[in-house]
Amino acid sequence: MTLYSLVLFVHVTAVVALFAALSFEVLSLFHLRRAAALSEARLWMEPLPGLPLVAMSSMLIVFFSGVYLAMRMSAFDLAWPKVTVAAILLMAPLGALTGRRMRAIRRMCAAAKAINPDLEGRLRDPFLKVSLGVRIAVFLGILLLMAAKPEFWESTSIVGTSVVLGLLLSLLPWRRTGSLSATSADLRE
Repeated sequence: MTLYSLVLFVHVTAVVALFAALSFEVLSLFHLRRAAALSEARLWMEPLPGLPLVAMSSMLIVFFSGVYLAMRMSAFDLAWPKVTVAAILLMAPLGALTGRRMRAIRRMCAAAKAINPDLEGRLRDPFLKVSLGVRIAVFLGILLLMAAKPEFWESTSIVGTSVVLGLLLSLLPWRRTGSLSATSADLRE
């Protein structure tokens, strides 16, 4: 096994871990926005211990291993790796701001006796949804950049379109429909 193949394996594994972290964040935010009781909010505050650390570590590993792989492939002369780096640098501050807001919500949940209007407003903070939507769309745009390896204008168009799609995605309502919203009484019949 060569160093290149080992770094490629680590890179792909970190991408999968980042995807998993974003998936758990979707699940957590979906349930937090619908929490009717403080115990429910606390349950979904952090569905997996250490999830922010996994996401941050994965992002750093993806970044540094990606830079190494691009240098080894002599790809930094191409446009798509540069645009990919810019896209990753767009995702990072959104994740950091989301983390800061989630920590504030966690502190409020720890101190609260029940969901009050201030806590409810923070649980339904539109920024959390916008940040998540943009980060997911940009993440998928980066995957497209790695697969297609387009020129500069196509690369920037992909990332720009990803940001717009992420913003549009965040405008979609998250509602339970059909059998997913069935109550336990409905299930017993």
